[in-house]
Amino acid sequence: MTQTIAPAATPQQPAKSAQSPLFDLLARSWTLEAAITDVALDRAGKAAGFALADGRVALMPLDDPESPLARMRVEADSGRSTIRPREKPVAQPILTPELATGAPLLAPSNMIGLVAAGRDGRIHRVTPRGQVISLCNKAEPIFALAADGLGRLAIARDGRTDLHDEDGMARQAGLLTPGPAHALAFAPDDRSLAVALKESLIIGQPRKGYELFPLGGSGPIGFSADGRWLVGSNGKDGIWLLQRQDGQIARIGKFRAAPTSVTFCRAADAVFASGAFRAAGWSLATPPFGNEATGALKTGRSGLVLIDKVAAHPARDLIALGTADGAVAIAQAGRAEEMPLRQADGAAVTALAWSADGLHLAIGTANGEAALVTLPPQLFK
Repeated sequence: MTQTIAPAATPQQPAKSAQSPLFDLLARSWTLEAAITDVALDRAGKAAGFALADGRVALMPLDDPESPLARMRVEADSGRSTIRPREKPVAQPILTPELATGAPLLAPSNMIGLVAAGRDGRIHRVTPRGQVISLCNKAEPIFALAADGLGRLAIARDGRTDLHDEDGMARQAGLLTPGPAHALAFAPDDRSLAVALKESLIIGQPRKGYELFPLGGSGPIGFSADGRWLVGSNGKDGIWLLQRQDGQIARIGKFRAAPTSVTFCRAADAVFASGAFRAAGWSLATPPFGNEATGALKTGRSGLVLIDKVAAHPARDLIALGTADGAVAIAQAGRAEEMPLRQADGAAVTALAWSADGLHLAIGTANGEAALVTLPPQLFK
């Protein structure tokens, strides 16, 4: 992985920034009025929505009139790429009214924009332009939310998880559970629903039956792009990895902190998690069944600050790493070299996600700093 873009010389130098020159060239950034807890991008690739701790959602369009792609110049004699600084201020984000008591849960809508659900029971659809449409206003706490991309929403309440049509919110099916689920995920292959509970994991479909696995926890879960694997945080000191075809389970522990972020990298055929001093990763070609060292991928440099968030590029073998002190870097799976992108500012990275085309990286922090970083393909080779 090689950085090939340099700032272009300009008669008037841009104002000094606390961030790196590369970040200043590639990022649009905003200071919001509350901590950022999550980020989600709509399925149409129009906007990123940042969930704020005060119950609002901040929306930023992915389209940028002064995109780094438009400001890039390739020198004819050397082939070297340069990029001139931005000339105009970035557009201000669209802020919704308060949609929840506390930070809303976000998921891409099956129709347009995002769905935001509140722990207080309210559910809204938010369009890329900030229009807010009420979908449900039941006074029942919501603990987890997921959308399958085909019209269904999964909603976890205390003691049950329900499937609804997003259009009209008609209830399709329900699953009784011992307590509330803390995470939900739809498999991309057969749209099975995974329901993560404190002491167990349930996977299945209405009318086709469910399987129960002894995989408890309190952290995030996620399917691989082909649906063959499911990973989850045990909420304590590690992760578990489930191979769905035969039910084999790998349990990997001894993390420095409970992983709050898990991701599959399709290009590297690997899984990664936060909670260590470098990205913790394993190859799925040689999964760590029985031995945690099997297939281990040393990715990024080992430092003194924990990795709090990880996000895999949708097409390349690149992993974005967000630390507990606010730094963001990009590393190639299985390699120690990193490309520093955002400098540490003391506030943890709390949200990290790539756009579906891999062109944009969305970043959010605990002190309310949000950014959309456009990463031209020429940046990597």
